Amino acid sequence: MNILAIDSIGNKTSVASKIGDDLLSISVDHKRKDRPDWQNLLKTINVTSNDLSAFDLFVFGQGPGSYTSIRSVATFLKAIALVQQKPLMALSNLECIAFGHSLFFTNDSIIHTSIASDIDSEVYYSSYELKNSLLTSVSDESLMARDELDKLFLANKDDTFIGNGWLDLPEGAEKTSDASTMIELALVRYSNDKEYNPKDANPIYIKDTSYKKLND
Repeated sequence: MNILAIDSIGNKTSVASKIGDDLLSISVDHKRKDRPDWQNLLKTINVTSNDLSAFDLFVFGQGPGSYTSIRSVATFLKAIALVQQKPLMALSNLECIAFGHSLFFTNDSIIHTSIASDIDSEVYYSSYELKNSLLTSVSDESLMARDELDKLFLANKDDTFIGNGWLDLPEGAEKTSDASTMIELALVRYSNDKEYNPKDANPIYIKDTSYKKLND
């Protein structure tokens, strides 16, 4: 399956393509209010407008995270998927982080994942269980006050904590989602029995979007 994925978390954007066995990706850092030139980024991984018809599936990170970034990516890929009449899959950024970790640390059991919000006192949170190489959700995605997150950390020190929403994690644990991992997750989550209509692939904001937009 040939897949094109885009993920943007506010201050970082990544694009990745899988054609046959070849996986190409690029990630760029930028200011939170800046938006990369999608076409230029795609060209860096040898994808032009003429190549879009070769993809069987389009994928994007639906959040939670930066409201403007998520909306921008969703709008861009929705238009492409509709024109190309191809399926569009929206994946959780929190699950993507946990999934990427599970690929390399197969002995970890409970994985707590968090993503920094635009508000310092708030973070996005979810937890997952890894059993027999299968990652399943333990808790719903939520917006959590930082003091509550700190209590959760202290109460579960034997578990695994990853993401950029935690304070004072070891180097390498402050992971973020990325487009190449989105492709790997999409391959696991994809089902021939599901339609993946682009009109149904929508961002997940968790908190009120008008509030989120003002602080983006």
